[in-house]
Amino acid sequence: MRERFNEAIYSISPGFRMDAASFRVAVLALNSSHEDAARNCSRIAAQLARAAREDVQLAVFPQSSISAPDDEARAEPFDGPSIDAIAAAVDETGVAAGVGWIERTEDGRLFDSYAICFPGGMRVRHRKLHAAQRRLHGGDRFTVLDAPFGIRIGILIGEDNDVVENVRMTALMGATLLIAPMRGDRSHRATLAARAADNGMYIAYSHTAREESMIVGPDGRVLACRASAQDGLIVADVNPSLAEASIGRQALAARRPDLYAPLARRGNAYPLTPEPERARPRGSLPLSFAVIGRHRAMR
Repeated sequence: MRERFNEAIYSISPGFRMDAASFRVAVLALNSSHEDAARNCSRIAAQLARAAREDVQLAVFPQSSISAPDDEARAEPFDGPSIDAIAAAVDETGVAAGVGWIERTEDGRLFDSYAICFPGGMRVRHRKLHAAQRRLHGGDRFTVLDAPFGIRIGILIGEDNDVVENVRMTALMGATLLIAPMRGDRSHRATLAARAADNGMYIAYSHTAREESMIVGPDGRVLACRASAQDGLIVADVNPSLAEASIGRQALAARRPDLYAPLARRGNAYPLTPEPERARPRGSLPLSFAVIGRHRAMR
């Protein structure tokens, strides 16, 4: 029985399936113009057409590829015009797309969110767990989905990937591929390579800067980056069987959850219990002993 976590798990209609042995994923650097969401959606649609020519099945765009956190006026719902436009482009090209935007809910709350749209109308949303700005709310669950590529995909946005436990939980929920969209000047390349090896998963790291974007294999090796870009796309094939055979997956199987209870407690200090000092009889003195071999020469 699958262990239950605070999670969101999505299933996609079995009518839309691809080769479960491997599939092709691409990450795309897109420095969006946040004053014009419609223009950003048009640029994403053009990139999906290019990805289709490279036989890409999933295109991963950066965090805030449609709208930015500092532009509250352009926040939209999950079923708003921008995500509708992306879904239409996905249906037209046959390439699934992951895009980021600022989501406004019916009750007026704002989230830094990421959506993956699949051909046929299926949509999946993840809300950033660790909101970076005060007026944004943080999500309250992990997002892992059974994708039509025959694997499970997880999503973590921006600084969500800095917390080791977030990536580990996504792996424990069965994710073979982690979608890690980013923005800004900070580099996460070394950190994400280590996360991939630790958890035996592929990571598609899409950044607004092309030199930062990359795809990492389950052994922590960079499979594709700017130097290997095809027609401007950073592309790699994901093979679930390699992830299952990785050292990281073997380490997951060797875990001892009974030892890790303190990880679920708040605070940074591990709650060590000091060993009590042993009582000595009154008046006793501590002694030390030396052991000398019997064959030692005597002077």
